[in-house]
Amino acid sequence: MTKQWARYLVIASSLVWFCSGYAVLSESAPVDVWEHCRSDDSCTIEYDHLSTQEDEPYLFLGYVMDSEQARWGQFRKAIHAYPDVQSCLIEDEQNKKQPNLLKFDWDRVGTGRGAAVCVFRIARSLSNQNRLQHWFAYHHFEIAGPHRYRSQSFVPTRENQPVASMTGYWTVEQYRKQTPSIIRTLTGFDTVIRYEVILSFSDENQTVGASVLATTK
Repeated sequence: MTKQWARYLVIASSLVWFCSGYAVLSESAPVDVWEHCRSDDSCTIEYDHLSTQEDEPYLFLGYVMDSEQARWGQFRKAIHAYPDVQSCLIEDEQNKKQPNLLKFDWDRVGTGRGAAVCVFRIARSLSNQNRLQHWFAYHHFEIAGPHRYRSQSFVPTRENQPVASMTGYWTVEQYRKQTPSIIRTLTGFDTVIRYEVILSFSDENQTVGASVLATTK
């Protein structure tokens, strides 16, 4: 075999390896399940039931957030403002018998504790981690998880004890669409790196906590 033919074989092998690798990467790339319905605003999502504070009180790290909790003062207004999942939606959806849970009212709810309470209500209503991932994706979140941080042999020591989590991420640009910053507008400087919505799950895969975090530099 001549050196020239050997060189051709090396190049051909490299191309086969590259194309095979590209195919694998393409197959594993995330797919936007909402691509086809976004254009005409026809996207919907299935849910199990419509969650309420009365039936499923807001939980923080598996604890019912009530007046006995140290953080009650931080969450009290949000819990009263959003007593059920419908109250977290845009006005046109709130009184429907079968509301569209994708129609989350970010402008009114905001990205603070109201969002923590309302995403908890969304998660309990969907009652399915796969649906929840789709809900996050619809709202342009990057998703990490669910990840179990307790061993499979771990036995919860209390009711609703978290054993796993899922996090939705927004970049600072996405975050600022919902919460504009005058300082950033004037100076171009922003201390926020990204925005996170963190959900925790029980051993039975029930949502048992929700919190939000704006990560700063």
